[in-house]
Amino acid sequence: MTSGPALRTSSLRRRLVVSTLIAVLLVLGGAVAATDILVGAQLTSSATSRLAGNADAAQSALDSGADPAAVVSAAQGDGVTARLTTSDGRVYGDRDLTAAPAPPPVPAPPERTSAPSAPAAPPEPPTPGQPDRQVQSRVLSDGSILTVAVDTASISAVRTQLRTVLIAVFAAASALVALLVVLVVRQALGPLNRMTDLARRIAGGNRGDRLNPDRTDTELGRTAAAFDAMLDALEGAEKSERAAFARNRRFFDDAAHELRTPIAGVRAAAETLVRTGSDGSAESREQLQVLVVRESRRASRLIDDLLALARIDEGIEIERVPVDLTAMVDADAARLRVASPGRRVETSGTASANLQADPLRVAQILSNLTNNADAYSPPGAVVSVTVSETDGKVLVSVRDEGIGVPREDRDRIFERMVRLDTARTTGHGGSGLGLPIARELARAHGGDVICRGNEPDPGCTFVLQLPL
Repeated sequence: MTSGPALRTSSLRRRLVVSTLIAVLLVLGGAVAATDILVGAQLTSSATSRLAGNADAAQSALDSGADPAAVVSAAQGDGVTARLTTSDGRVYGDRDLTAAPAPPPVPAPPERTSAPSAPAAPPEPPTPGQPDRQVQSRVLSDGSILTVAVDTASISAVRTQLRTVLIAVFAAASALVALLVVLVVRQALGPLNRMTDLARRIAGGNRGDRLNPDRTDTELGRTAAAFDAMLDALEGAEKSERAAFARNRRFFDDAAHELRTPIAGVRAAAETLVRTGSDGSAESREQLQVLVVRESRRASRLIDDLLALARIDEGIEIERVPVDLTAMVDADAARLRVASPGRRVETSGTASANLQADPLRVAQILSNLTNNADAYSPPGAVVSVTVSETDGKVLVSVRDEGIGVPREDRDRIFERMVRLDTARTTGHGGSGLGLPIARELARAHGGDVICRGNEPDPGCTFVLQLPL
């Protein structure tokens, strides 16, 4: 089991809530600050406009021939106080009002009797002596200086009240948003809680439970689908492992049973020979000796098959060389005629010289198939071996006239240690390993071995397929 960097498992809910709250509070705080700044600017701009409007009214009164007192009266009103300093130094209006720096007077054009008012000086920020006033000075057309001021205490009071309201709204909105974020995050993380509960149930033994997401195009949907796929794979692997364990256990049980039979025969014959010694008849001793040889060969053959299967499971190496399959079929037929006197073995057909295969493995496949045909064919029956080519494959068909294989068992007989009931009742001594070995070796070459029926004739045909 490989181990990577440790997975950070800090609270996802806490991180989502905190990060969302920080973002929302920053937005709310920015909105509150922007509101305060905009309202303050608007109030200041309104005060500036009032000062400019009152100064324009004073200029209009001066243009209409009003005296200085009337000019000051025109400049006052709507919270604005005024002071007029004439060109000869006389002061009218609010004497305590300090004038803002005024621009130099603008001379009137010679062709006009009255000139428009000079541009106003920029608003003066509150000075230490005038902390609650906004002051503006203007040079009128007759050279006098008009100073107007507005009380900013009301502006400060309005902004203070506004800030109090904004802070209260901000606090209430923050609390409401925090509650909503907690609820929304809890709802959003509900599928993760379901996954956690499902994992606990599966750990408790409920292997069949699944999340079954209704959508797989979202983050949680993809995660849930991947979680279900992982569970399906694990469940499939678990079932495969249990099936493999059951097959292996059955295989070893059958192998032990198959080995026990010849070993028991050898033991019984040997004990009889030892017990009788020279007292027994020569014929009896010969029968016992033949039994020992036959059963020992049977045990040896079974052990060889088990070793072959073990090598196949570990992975065999196929040494591909040019193979004359027709000659190999003829040689195997000759072997079978010697091993089973009286058995008629017929061969036909030819194979391409382009076949690349492992000759030792192919010979083993052929011998297993022909031995199987011989074992399950009645005396005097013919075993036919035909070589042919089709669709880039070379085929070797081994046909017998034996008891046949039911259609539903034609694939199962390639499982290890499988012997059909008909084979057991007829007393054939096969171990159920020859056909599995033949198929595994054929598949190692990229081919296969299949079973076909001879309907309506008796028996069956095993076909070896090898790619060219």
